[in-house]
Amino acid sequence: MKFGSLLLAVLMAVSVLADYDCSVRLWRGESFSAILPDEASHVFGSAPGLSVVRGTLMPVRYLDNHRGLEYKTVADRALAGSSSAGVHFATVTASPDVKPGEYRFGQLRVTVVDRVLPPAKDWKYYLDLWQHPWAVSRVNGVKPFSPEHYKAMEPLWRLLATAGQKTLTVTLIDQPWNRQCHDAYESMIVRRKTEDGRWVFDYARFDEYVEFGLACGLGPHISCYTMCPWEYRVDYLDATGRPVYVQAKPGTHAFDDYWHDFLVDFECHLREKGWLGDTYIAMDERTPEDLAYIVKFVRKVSPGLKIAMAGNRRPSEFQGIAIDSYCQALRHVDESFLSEVIGRRRAGQVTTFYVAGGPKHPNTLMSSGAGEAFVLGFYPAACGLDGFLRWAYNSWGEDPMNDMTYNRWPSGDVALVYPDGSPSWRFLELKNGIQQAEKFRILFDSGVRTKELEALAGKFVLKDLLAGADYVGLRRCVLDVLNR
Repeated sequence: MKFGSLLLAVLMAVSVLADYDCSVRLWRGESFSAILPDEASHVFGSAPGLSVVRGTLMPVRYLDNHRGLEYKTVADRALAGSSSAGVHFATVTASPDVKPGEYRFGQLRVTVVDRVLPPAKDWKYYLDLWQHPWAVSRVNGVKPFSPEHYKAMEPLWRLLATAGQKTLTVTLIDQPWNRQCHDAYESMIVRRKTEDGRWVFDYARFDEYVEFGLACGLGPHISCYTMCPWEYRVDYLDATGRPVYVQAKPGTHAFDDYWHDFLVDFECHLREKGWLGDTYIAMDERTPEDLAYIVKFVRKVSPGLKIAMAGNRRPSEFQGIAIDSYCQALRHVDESFLSEVIGRRRAGQVTTFYVAGGPKHPNTLMSSGAGEAFVLGFYPAACGLDGFLRWAYNSWGEDPMNDMTYNRWPSGDVALVYPDGSPSWRFLELKNGIQQAEKFRILFDSGVRTKELEALAGKFVLKDLLAGADYVGLRRCVLDVLNR
C-alpha cells in the first residue's frame, strides 16, 4: 500500500473523531488527552502549572480475527512529541495548584475548572488490567527478571499507575491459563518437593517483582493466579530439580497435598513482608462447586488471604462463599446483580465488571469505535460499581509495534500499550473515562448537583450500550456535566 493510501485509510478509520473540537476542559490535578482536529495544526506555548504534549497517533495494522484475509489500519499508537503526518492528539496536564481559568496554546483552548482531582494512587476507582512480564522480556530480548527486564517494564508499569491501577498480577504456578497468550506465564514462586515428601518454597522472584510493582505505583493489592488453572494442571520440581506436572482437582488428595503446606507457608511469608492484608487468591470463570471447595480450603488453612473472582453469576449464587473482590462480565450486569453491590460495599468488598473479546460493543478492540473506551472507563460511576477489569494490558503478539493481530483473540484484545512505552489511544480514552468516573464520585459524595448527576447516570443504559449507543454523544455529555 502506498503511503498516501495508507494515510487516507488511517484518517477514514478515525473520521468519526472529527466531532471533537479544539478545546479541553479539565480539573486541577487532571491529565486529559484529546484528538486535535486537522485545522488545529498549531499548538504551542506554555503556562505555569500547565503542560501540553502534542503527538501523533501512529498507524497500526490488524486483522478483525485470525481468519481475516485483509489487513485494516487504524491510528492507535500514541507517540508523544511526534509531528508526523496523520492524526494528532494533545495531552494536557494541570498541576493541583494551577490557577483556574482559560489558557491558549496556539489553536488549542484549555479551561481549568476550580476543582481538584486527587493523585491516581488515591482514587477509589478500582482498576485491574492484567500485566504480563514475560511478554516484555521476549519482545526486548532480555532474560526474565534481569535488571534489563525490569528497566524495560518500568515505563509501562508506571504508565499503568497513572490510570490508578490497584492490582499486581502475579503467578503461583506455571501456565495458569495454559497457552492462551503468545508468551506463557511462568510461576513466580519455585516449589520443590524433597525426597522425604516435604515442600520447600522460594519466594525470591515473587518478592522482587512485587516490590518493583509497588515502587512503580501499582497496587497495593496482589492478585495471585491461581488455585484453579485450566485442567487443574500444576507443577513443581522434584528432589533432582526435574519439573513434575500433576492434576490437582478440588476435592482430591492431590489438591490438598499441593496447596496445604504452601498456603500455610505463604501466609507466614506475606505477614512478614507486610502484604498479607492486600493479597488475593484470584480465580476466573469457575463453577460454584469448585469455588466453594477452594474458598473453604483457603479460609481454613490461611484465613488471612482474600478471595478474588471473575465470573458471570451474581455473587449470591455462590452460596455461603464470601468473595472479597468480584468481577462480573458486562453482559450480566443486570438489576439483580447491581442490587447486591451496596451490601457488598458495606461489607468492605469490591465489585467490578469486565470485558474481553466480547461484547463487540462497547470494547477496547482495534475495531472499537470512538468513545467506546471512554464509556467503559466511566460506566462504573453510572451504575454504582467500583471499577473495571480487563485481562490483558500487554500480552502482545508476534510484532506488536506494527501489528495488533493475535491469532486466537480479536485484535486489540491482548494489549492496550506498545513495547516502546507508548499508550494506545484506547488506553488514553479509557483513562479519560476513569478520571471522569472519579470526578463523578467526588461530586456525588459532596452532594453537588445530585439530580443532574443522577440524570447523567441514567443515560448509561446497558442494553443500549451493548446495541451500539451514541458513545461520542455520551462522552460529550459526561465532559459537559463534570467540567462546569
